[in-house]
Amino acid sequence: MKKGFTMIELIFVIVILGILASVAIPRLAGTREDAEISAAVANLRTLVGDAASYYVLKGTFTDAKWAEITSVPLKKDTAGTAIDATAPAVGTDATTATAYLKVGDTNNCIGVNVVNKTANAPAYIKFTEGSGDLCTKVLDSKPVAAYINSVVKPSTGAAIQNAMAIGSNTSIYPTN
Repeated sequence: MKKGFTMIELIFVIVILGILASVAIPRLAGTREDAEISAAVANLRTLVGDAASYYVLKGTFTDAKWAEITSVPLKKDTAGTAIDATAPAVGTDATTATAYLKVGDTNNCIGVNVVNKTANAPAYIKFTEGSGDLCTKVLDSKPVAAYINSVVKPSTGAAIQNAMAIGSNTSIYPTN
C-alpha cells in the first residue's frame, strides 16, 4: 500500500491556499501604498529641512544646486530623469528650476523650487502639485497639505500661494 495524499486532499489544500491568498494580497498592496506615502512625507520633510539649513548656512540661494541643498532623490522632469550635480535650484516668478519628488510610478508628484529673498518677500520654497492616484493620497496627507497649502505674505504685493517661507514667520498654514 502506497502512502500519500489523495486528489481530494490536494484540492482542499489548494482551495484553502487560494482563500488565504485572496485575503492577504489586498492587505499587502495596501501596506506597500502606505509605505510609499510615508516615504514621500519623510522625503518632503527632509527636503524642506535641508533647504532651510542651506539657507541659514549660506544666507542665499544664489547659484545653489540641488545636489548642494539636499540628498533627497529628485527628478528634473516628468519623464523621471535624475537630477545631476549641476542642476540649478533657484527659481523666480519668470523662470523656475523645478525638481520633482517621485512617488510610486509618478515622476512629478510634487514639484519644488527655491526662490531667493527679495526686498518684499522672504526666501521661500514653491510647490506644484502633480497627479495620479498615489500622488493624490500623498497630497491629501496632513503634513504634505500643510506645506503645499501654505501661503507667503510679502510686505507688499499679492500673497504667494503654494509656497513656504524659509527663515521667516511670514507663512500662513491652513487650519484644518
